Amino acid sequence: MVLKQSIKNLAAKNSVFNIIYRVLAGGKFFGLVLVNARRRSEYLTRLRYKDMHFQGPTFTARDRSPIVFDQCAKYLQLVAQPKLLSFGCSTGEEAFTLAEYMPNASITGVDINQWCVKQCIKKNKSENLHFYHRLSGEFDIDSGYDAIFCIAVFQRAENRFFKERITEGFTFQQFENEVAILDTKLKPGGLLIINHSDFSFADTEIAGQYSPLAFEGNKKRHNRPLFDRNNVRISETSEYYRVFVKNG
Repeated sequence: MVLKQSIKNLAAKNSVFNIIYRVLAGGKFFGLVLVNARRRSEYLTRLRYKDMHFQGPTFTARDRSPIVFDQCAKYLQLVAQPKLLSFGCSTGEEAFTLAEYMPNASITGVDINQWCVKQCIKKNKSENLHFYHRLSGEFDIDSGYDAIFCIAVFQRAENRFFKERITEGFTFQQFENEVAILDTKLKPGGLLIINHSDFSFADTEIAGQYSPLAFEGNKKRHNRPLFDRNNVRISETSEYYRVFVKNG
C-alpha cells in the first residue's frame, strides 16, 4: 500500500511519469476485463446502456436480507402462489433464496446485464422461476406482482464521492422514473422493498400511496450518504424504511 501510494504521488508531481502510470493502470484494467467474464460484462453493460443502468458491480449473495425475506414471507403466507420480482437479480442468488422462503411462489428475476441473465438461466432448475433482460418484451408486459425486491440496486458507488451534488450518472430523476414503472407492476396490497439506495423512497411522488410494513427492524440506518430530489448530498448517513405496502 505504501509503495502504491508513493507511485501515485510521483505520478501527480511528474507529468511524464503520470502518462506512463495511466497507460499501465489502464492496461491492467483492460487486461482484467478481457480475462474475467463478469468484469467484462459489467464494463460492456455500462458502455452499452450508460445511464439506463444503475448499480455497476454485479456482486450478490444468497440470503443477504434474512429479516426482510422472513417478514415478507409471513405477510404473504395466505397467498396461495405469490408472484415475486427480483429486480436487478444479478446472477440469481436472491431469486433462489426467495424460492426457499416461499416455495410456492412464482418468481421472476430481471437484470440489464445480459451475462447475468444467462448465468441465472443456466443455474435455474425450477419451473417457478423465470429470468429476463430488463428491456425485454416479456418484462415490459409483465405485472400483477405481490412483492418487488430492489435490494442494492438503486445506487452508484461513485455517487458516494460527490461531496455536494450529483451532476451526472444515476440521479434522483432516474430513480423516481424507475420506481414509478415498478409501481404499475405491483398489486394493491403488495410489497415494495428498497434497500441500499442513494435516495429515499419517501421523496418520490408515489410514496403517499404506500405505508411502511410494521415490523421491528424495518427502519435501518446505513453508513452511506443520502441525496435529495435535487441530487444534493444532505447527509453522510441514511435511515429509511425498507419494506412498504401499496395501499389498496
